[in-house]
Amino acid sequence: MARCGYPGGRGEGVTVILPSVDHPGPAETIKRLTRRQRDALRAIAFFRRQRKAGKGWLVGDKRLSEKMIERLEIMELVEESVIGGQPTLQLTIVGRAIEAKLQ
Repeated sequence: MARCGYPGGRGEGVTVILPSVDHPGPAETIKRLTRRQRDALRAIAFFRRQRKAGKGWLVGDKRLSEKMIERLEIMELVEESVIGGQPTLQLTIVGRAIEAKLQ
């Protein structure tokens, strides 16, 4: 007998995440992004060569301001991490989903 809509019948529940005011769905988030923010998401996803340059970031051939990266971090689309001792920008799961919808 299936429980919580799970067809396997093993009793595992299915978690459904609905958009809320704090975390809108991808469609609403895409509408809120400016053209430069969309370009920044595409560049972060495409280019592997990233480094901090002054007050901003150099991602491939694009120069991104620190303020733009902070806004994308607030929207939980981008996170700054350190890999191999070098700071890099990575898309979060939500950021990857939105970048995939932009293409």
